[in-house]
Amino acid sequence: MTNGEETLPFVLSGPALARDTLAGWQHWCRTRDSFAPAPVMDRATFRLLNRRKKMLHNLRRTATHANLPLLDTPMSLVVEKLLTGRIENNALKMKPTTRAGVMGSGGGYQGKTECVCEIAAAFQERWLALHDHLNPDAHPGSRDLHVPVAYAQTPVTAKPKSTCKAILDFFGAPIGRRTDLPDLNRQVAASLREHGTRVLILDDITRLRLHRADDQDTLA
Repeated sequence: MTNGEETLPFVLSGPALARDTLAGWQHWCRTRDSFAPAPVMDRATFRLLNRRKKMLHNLRRTATHANLPLLDTPMSLVVEKLLTGRIENNALKMKPTTRAGVMGSGGGYQGKTECVCEIAAAFQERWLALHDHLNPDAHPGSRDLHVPVAYAQTPVTAKPKSTCKAILDFFGAPIGRRTDLPDLNRQVAASLREHGTRVLILDDITRLRLHRADDQDTLA
């Protein structure tokens, strides 16, 4: 704003953050706790404000309600314990055996995505600090981005190929000329390995038809 007037840090410019790209995920991780809620104000104090400040306070209250932080509940604490343990076990596992995943289910608007993303972001912070923000498995002399956590939104009309492409799009990885399913699976595996990814979040994975063999292979 001009003329030395108060800025509005709680009103974000541009589109809402998207976590399904590397830049978007990293930006969300850095800023997810930066929102400052509206200050508590009693009615008497509010009445003393001029018209403009009342408008700004009400706007900030609306922004606060739209950006409420996650609250711990008995259920979320159980999920956090299970998911954190599974993530850390898989990240530290040296054997070439299968790493078990976790599938969360529940009704809409219950905070499943936010809960999982918060747990994964907290792991990412610990993992990066543990390795001084360097990929411990990087090839000597390389400068591959270290991406401990990858988030992909499963397409609405999910199929194995489109799911693989959604994962590759997160990394901004070019998709080769060959787009048969085995080759896409190899490209995804290579991107995850080369970026040092320890956690892959597939949101709305139930869109895949897991009774089909190809879909099961993609999920595996």
